[in-house]
Amino acid sequence: MSKPIAMLSLAFLLLLGGCATKAKFNLQGSYQSERVDGYNVLICFQQDESSFVEYIDSREVDRGTYEKTKDNVYRIKSDKQNFEITLNDENSFEIVIKKLNKGNPIKLKNLSAIPGYPSNKYGDEAEYQALLN
Repeated sequence: MSKPIAMLSLAFLLLLGGCATKAKFNLQGSYQSERVDGYNVLICFQQDESSFVEYIDSREVDRGTYEKTKDNVYRIKSDKQNFEITLNDENSFEIVIKKLNKGNPIKLKNLSAIPGYPSNKYGDEAEYQALLN
């Protein structure tokens, strides 16, 4: 009788240990915000090139590179901005764009592990790029 109890206890501990393990995510794919001040923010990360492209309402506003500095922390670099993000357990992160959301953090959630790049040209990209200044 003690052998089945020991087996059940071991199975329970293994199951409990598996539930306690945190998922590890890599920064890759597309991350998008909810609408903030009437805008959507989208950042696409290409892991094999360590590059990113940032969009506001499907207008390209920035592009550059990124590097992992420690667990779940990434340094984003471009000609327009340099900042760090921390990828959380939900595979999302927060950024601050001073001219949006009253300067409060904006949460971007992972949409896909494969980046999706909007390709339309609207002719008003400079207006959207100005939101980063």
